[in-house]
Amino acid sequence: MGERDFYAILGVSRNADREELKKAYRKLAVQFHPDRNPGDPQAGERFRDVAEAYDVLSDPEKRRVYDRFGEAGLKGRGHDINAEDIFARFMDMFGGFGDMFGGGRTRGRPGKGRDQQVEISLSLDEAATGLERELDLQRDAACDTCAGTGAAPGSAPEVCSACRGQGRIGHSQGLFTITTTCPQCRGAGRFIRNRCETCRGTGRQAVHKRIKVKIPAGVDTGNTIRVPGAGGTGVEGAAPGDLYVVIEVREDPRFQREGDDLVHEMQIGVPDAVLGRRLRIPGLFDEVRIDIPKGSQPGDVIRIEGEGMPRLGTRGRGDLWIRLDVEVPRSPSREARKLYEKLREIEAQ
Repeated sequence: MGERDFYAILGVSRNADREELKKAYRKLAVQFHPDRNPGDPQAGERFRDVAEAYDVLSDPEKRRVYDRFGEAGLKGRGHDINAEDIFARFMDMFGGFGDMFGGGRTRGRPGKGRDQQVEISLSLDEAATGLERELDLQRDAACDTCAGTGAAPGSAPEVCSACRGQGRIGHSQGLFTITTTCPQCRGAGRFIRNRCETCRGTGRQAVHKRIKVKIPAGVDTGNTIRVPGAGGTGVEGAAPGDLYVVIEVREDPRFQREGDDLVHEMQIGVPDAVLGRRLRIPGLFDEVRIDIPKGSQPGDVIRIEGEGMPRLGTRGRGDLWIRLDVEVPRSPSREARKLYEKLREIEAQ
C-alpha cells in the first residue's frame, strides 16, 4: 500500500496551523460525507482519508511522527485508524452538520468494522522471493447468541426515547441550534434494555480466523499490505474493517540491505589483493562471479548489477556491492614468513 500525503489530502501546506486544518477538514468532510453521496463508494473512501488525515495532523505528537517517518511510522505505533470515530468527535466539536444536510440529521449509519493491524517478520530470502503467509487472527464478529443486536434472546433494541432514534439532540441557544450526541444512547439511536449475556450488549464477540496473505517480492521493513474486509465485523450489517499487515525484515548475516541494493563484506588475502582473482560466492538467488582486480585496496567496492533485491511493484532488481577487506595474517607460517621476508628484500632494492 502506497504512502498517503495527509497534507495533500486536506489541501493544506506543511506548516498549516490548527485553525487551517479545522477549516479544510470541515469543508471536505461535508463534501464527501456518505449521507450526501449515497451509493458512491469512492466518496466514502475519500471521507475516511480526510478523517484520518485530520486525526493525525491535528495531534502534535502524531504529526511529529508522521513528518519524520511517514504513515508507516504511525501504524507501527498503534495509530487508531477508525475514521468513523474521528468524524463523530469532530461533529460534536462543531455542533453537528444538521443544517448543511438539509434539516435534522438522522441517526448515524451503522459503523464500518474496526480496522486491525498485525506485524509479521520475514527473513531476507522470504522478502526477496515473496510468499503466501497464513495468519491466525482474533477478530470481532457478530455475536452468535443475539445475532449482533446486543439484546438478550426474545427481546430487541428499543428506540431511544431521549432522541427518538436520531442519535443526536438539538439545544436552542438564541437564533442557533447546537446539536450534540445523545447522552442516553451515545449516538446509537436505540437503547438495549435487556442486554445479551454473551456479548454484554456489544453485539460482537472475539473469534479466531485463519486467512492467507500474499507478500510480494521486494518488501522491506515498514511496508504495509492492506487486506480489504479482513478486519472486524461491521455493526448491523455494515461493511467489515480492513486488515493492515506491517512487514519487518530481519537482519541477514550475509548482506546489509540499503533500499533495493545489497552490500556484502568480503575478506581477501594479500596475494589475491595484489594479483587479483576470480571467485564465486553464494548470492541471494544463485552463485555470483566476482572478479577481484589486481592491486585492490582495503575498502574498494565492486558492483555487480542486478543481483540485489527485487524492486517492489515493478521489474528489475537492485545491485550487489562487494566491499573488500584485505586480511593481513597475524601469525603466518614459517614458509609464508620467508616469502614475505623475500618480498621485503625485493621491494627494498
